[in-house]
Amino acid sequence: MGCHPSKADFPQDAHSVLFRPPAPIPVDVGSAIRHHLQKNPIAIVFIFGGPASQKGSIIEELTSSFNFTSISVEDIVFQYFPSRLSGSGTQIKDIQDALRNDEGMLSIDWVLEMISSRIKMTMNQRFVVDIVPAVSSILKAEEYRARSHDRQLNQFEMKHPISFAIDVTVKDEQALTKLNGEANGKDEDSKRINPELNQMMRGADDIDRGKLEKRIAEYHTCAEPFLQYFRKSSRVVSMSLTAEAVPNLVNTTRETLLKLGFTMTRKDDHIICFTTETAHDDIDLTYYKLKLVNAGELGRASDNLTAQISAVYRYIASHNRHDDNFLVVVPSFKNQDAEKFKRINFMEKKKEVYLDEFIKNKQHDKPPKMRTRIAVNCISSSRQLFLFFEPFPTSFAQNISLLYLKQKEQSQPRDS
Repeated sequence: MGCHPSKADFPQDAHSVLFRPPAPIPVDVGSAIRHHLQKNPIAIVFIFGGPASQKGSIIEELTSSFNFTSISVEDIVFQYFPSRLSGSGTQIKDIQDALRNDEGMLSIDWVLEMISSRIKMTMNQRFVVDIVPAVSSILKAEEYRARSHDRQLNQFEMKHPISFAIDVTVKDEQALTKLNGEANGKDEDSKRINPELNQMMRGADDIDRGKLEKRIAEYHTCAEPFLQYFRKSSRVVSMSLTAEAVPNLVNTTRETLLKLGFTMTRKDDHIICFTTETAHDDIDLTYYKLKLVNAGELGRASDNLTAQISAVYRYIASHNRHDDNFLVVVPSFKNQDAEKFKRINFMEKKKEVYLDEFIKNKQHDKPPKMRTRIAVNCISSSRQLFLFFEPFPTSFAQNISLLYLKQKEQSQPRDS
């Protein structure tokens, strides 16, 4: 390519985090799940996983990519439980003290009734329920430690049939909990993605090995009766997680949901690359799942830039699968001033990078034919990431991204 990339040969035993494919995650899908999904238009999923399970990442994927509404028992308890306390106070500490001294006030019947109310209050058709949060004060409640919840769950399902449960089991859970705890909470994303680990690792300096083991065991003791209920009816999606497989968790979740017949509501994960060069032999298109698009073939040579980008958008929208990326060749485009739009794009210049830095949904089952460093300009918005391979005029790149995003906004309903 005209950007004169540099090639690098990596030894077979190199274990760069950037290039090494994540370990696979074994998934077992209960035999009755597809039948329940076909029979019931509303999908309700209960999710289980200890403090090292990264179940927050799964919830994030279900809500952002598959339009699930998240229902958390922790939120329900701290929002509505104070109304059950007679003059005991409504501060978090007061609630925690009441739960530790629980005399049956926090019942599974009440919890499921509140979940039912949440479901009835929304018009959504998909729900993910985190019914066993890793909050010690909640898990100490008497009914959460009962050996069976079959009666309560059966009554709940008379109103709201549950599609299936997701159970994330973790090998060497204590080690992974500590490993995650060291990194967790350093930024806002980690706090949002793994809130159960925040609870477990709060005051981690004071938690010795025995206490950590006890807390992990406490969680599983409370989760097991729920899981037993779903196992009896073969409605459990089981995932077995290791530390090496954590980066593959979101992709595995996505693939599992797609195989079960769910459709994605967000299709903005693909990367769109633009180049003015026609030669690209130094990029393994198959490995990076890059579909080649010759923009000059999509319209007339006399078309202005707006019409050309509109044709590119229509082509990508009609040929895009959920994991496709695109390399758009634009050798004949004519630059023009684009009108200013409200959306602000962020441009970052990269001298030379591997595409692996941006493209995560690559082909992991085999290495690429070669890895090439490429000088790029990166333009990102809240809904799309563009890469412009050098040499590419900066103003031209900005105009293309603005016009593409305008076309997307006109063609797709805005998220509320």
